[in-house]
Amino acid sequence: MHDDPCGGAPAFHQEPPQPTNRFRTDPTLRLTLERLLPAEVFADAAPMLDRMGERVLDELMPLAEQAECNPPQHVPYDAWGRRVDTVQVDPAWTRLVQIGQQEGLVALPYEAPYGEHTRVVQAGLVNLYDPASAVADCPLVMTDGAARTLLQHDRQLADRYVPLLTTRRNAWTSGQWMTEKEGGSDVGRSSTVARRLPDGRWSLHGTKWFTSATTGQMALALARPEGAGPGSRGLSLFLLELRKADGSWNGIEVRRLKDKLGTRALPTAEIDLRGAIAVPVGEIGAGVGKLGGLLNIARLWASWGGPAGVGHLLDLARGYAPKREVFGKPLAEQPMHRAWLARICAEYEAMLALNFHTAGLVGAAEHGADPTLSRIMAPLTKLACARQAVWAGSELLESFGGAGYVEDTGLPRVFRNLHVHCIWEGTTSVLAHDVLRALRAPEHGEAWIEDVVQRLRTLALDVTRPLRQRIEAALDTLIPLINAPDERQGRRLAWGMARTCQAALLAEAAEWRLRVKNDASGLAAAELFAADGLVPPRIDGLGAQPCDALALGFAASPVQSEALHA
Repeated sequence: MHDDPCGGAPAFHQEPPQPTNRFRTDPTLRLTLERLLPAEVFADAAPMLDRMGERVLDELMPLAEQAECNPPQHVPYDAWGRRVDTVQVDPAWTRLVQIGQQEGLVALPYEAPYGEHTRVVQAGLVNLYDPASAVADCPLVMTDGAARTLLQHDRQLADRYVPLLTTRRNAWTSGQWMTEKEGGSDVGRSSTVARRLPDGRWSLHGTKWFTSATTGQMALALARPEGAGPGSRGLSLFLLELRKADGSWNGIEVRRLKDKLGTRALPTAEIDLRGAIAVPVGEIGAGVGKLGGLLNIARLWASWGGPAGVGHLLDLARGYAPKREVFGKPLAEQPMHRAWLARICAEYEAMLALNFHTAGLVGAAEHGADPTLSRIMAPLTKLACARQAVWAGSELLESFGGAGYVEDTGLPRVFRNLHVHCIWEGTTSVLAHDVLRALRAPEHGEAWIEDVVQRLRTLALDVTRPLRQRIEAALDTLIPLINAPDERQGRRLAWGMARTCQAALLAEAAEWRLRVKNDASGLAAAELFAADGLVPPRIDGLGAQPCDALALGFAASPVQSEALHA
């Protein structure tokens, strides 16, 4: 309350929520890391995570506000009419990227101070960094993926470029140029052409519809060598530096910057390649296959970004609940509000459990473990966590009432930025297709089933028995679908696999929290999460034709009369 200068009743001003260092105040984040990391790793990494939490408050959030208020600009010509295609970004954006590099968001997996556990620590850092950075981790994602791809497929190029990409000072960033007008996620329709030059290099000609690293130093791009066959099998992967030695563009013209729903501080360009000089990554051919490792890394980061935004909003919602009075008492004292927040928190617990589990699988595979399970878990994790984050973010935005819809609170920006993770590196249906493709090799489905079954076998407490029964029932539904994957059931299958794995992970976490922390909140999260069901219901019980008619808006033939009267 403040005195009214006109002498009336005291004016009311709502006290806003204040962000905190979430490594200290977010129990889901901290306990998940503590549970999954060896004690000595957690103890060593904790100061680094705490420092990131402090930099979020002291540096990242003000920089993100500045960068979002000054979005990038494309200047196609200079004052004298020369084509320059300058992409201007606010210095705050550049600084946000630099902080991510300095804190090792790209470097850590290549320094590998914690061996196979390094990716889990990296995931914790990204969870803190992403929502406070105006999504400045986008170029860092692609840089991480590019370094991994070069190490896998071209040792000579790796020796030259990986040190530049993974240093913590004056580091390069790399783009990942796949998307074209014709194809989108269907990269087999790519029309960019690669022409061999007499000196053994190649020149690239075509249009890339989305490029999110035009302020970086290099990119990996798909192109079709002249004479190569159609479809994805005819594509090759090339590396190009964006600038020539004199600083001019390397055969690149910027058409425009994209005007997007979110990630507004991120310069995303539409470009023409007009003879851009490039070199192949490895031998010519198998370009899409070479990008597999990069996509796994990019999907891993995308799966981290959604829950990171949810954690940020949840921190603010928890801080707001004691300050906002409704119907005579604070929100924090309203049973309905507490029950609602608990349901959101259960989804957040499930997201982080899956996030960090898959990060551990990818890290282990990078250190010599069998990569079979990580291959299928990367798309499953991105599919589930991206969609769950949009649901949870929407619910949390509502907890602020009208303030959640007002731009200068900063809340709508966080929510908008959640949506990119559902589209970037594959929509839900694209990822479900990827899961179906993986299941054509039986070892992927077998590895997933065995992993869930082994986790169920480790559960020992009576209080988790109902959870075990629900997970076992979900497995009974899923195993026939895994053994005979059907495209019509693809989304249902992928969602069911992701949620069933999350439930098993939450059951494990619940028992750990009970034993180690004498804390039943993990059990509440697991039960709330599983209460809504783990495998979505089958939706075409009347047959495919009525569902197709409903989807596409035409009349369906009626079902048999006996079915109508059954």
